[in-house]
Amino acid sequence: MKKILLPVILILSILTFSCSREEKQIGVLDIAGNVVRKDGEPAAGFTLTDQNGKKVSLKDFQGKLVLINFIYSNCKGTCPPLLLKFKEIQLDLKDEFKKQTVLLSVSFDYERDTPEVLKKFAESQRADLSFWTFLTGSQAEIEKMLNDYQVAVKKGPDGEFGHINMVVMIDKDGKRRYDFFGYDYPTEKIIERIHEVLKKRWF
Repeated sequence: MKKILLPVILILSILTFSCSREEKQIGVLDIAGNVVRKDGEPAAGFTLTDQNGKKVSLKDFQGKLVLINFIYSNCKGTCPPLLLKFKEIQLDLKDEFKKQTVLLSVSFDYERDTPEVLKKFAESQRADLSFWTFLTGSQAEIEKMLNDYQVAVKKGPDGEFGHINMVVMIDKDGKRRYDFFGYDYPTEKIIERIHEVLKKRWF
């Protein structure tokens, strides 16, 4: 019995220590692997086109926290829950943090999601376009961004897409801080991370 108890106690001790030191951990933060803390690596730059037909670059948002999701307007599966997260952030984030944050929804359906389509789509989502921007681009621009941000997307024969569900957080200095995976990750947890990063609690 003692031989069994010793390893169990050791494992519990390690887990307890890890939880108490979470603020200094890099990498996967929970058992399901839904959140990955990055080591402050510079986020890859990009230039895309917004819903008004204007060219937009990551550097335009220097000094603000940036959240990016990857969607397409015809998606009927996991994109609506991803968009719902941004709607909830738009609604629930307090003004003191909201004015320091921007939301970017990048469409990888570059053939159908023109700026005009995205503008109408943004209206259907009741997006506050002073806070939330919808982006598209050429095939080369979109494919480069998907590759730079490790976003797996595959177009099916029916024209619909299989894709990874993720939200990327970039801090005010242009460094990648968190990747959130899955469409069902709680919005309030993302908001907690926004507070953490804006207050620079751990780096």
